[in-house]
Amino acid sequence: MMKNGKYTTEESMAALAMTAEEIEAVENEPKEPQTPMGKYGNLFWDYLKENRPGRHGFLLAETTLRDVCLQVDKEAREMMETLQKQLRAKKPRPQNDFMATVRYETAIRDRAEEIVLNEIVYRPR
Repeated sequence: MMKNGKYTTEESMAALAMTAEEIEAVENEPKEPQTPMGKYGNLFWDYLKENRPGRHGFLLAETTLRDVCLQVDKEAREMMETLQKQLRAKKPRPQNDFMATVRYETAIRDRAEEIVLNEIVYRPR
């Protein structure tokens, strides 16, 4: 029990006290390397925060939000690669014209990204 901001029983204090060995064990636990979240994971995070705050809060409270965002980022990057390959196979790249090649690559990337954003990133989960 607390009385005036102080514990009144030894049992309460003992239950909350950690030994020096326990503190050292927690401090020395190996930490998982943090995988940086990519563009699509960050977009998904922002989408949830702005459009689905309840879901965002739920995942944040469960500490699974980062894992979900990393999974979304991975799926989106894989789909981008696949779509770009498929779009390039349908229409060959222009030859001997640098600006036409730049426009072609930009159009391929933009079209693939539009699909990825709609089907992966901005999809309710």
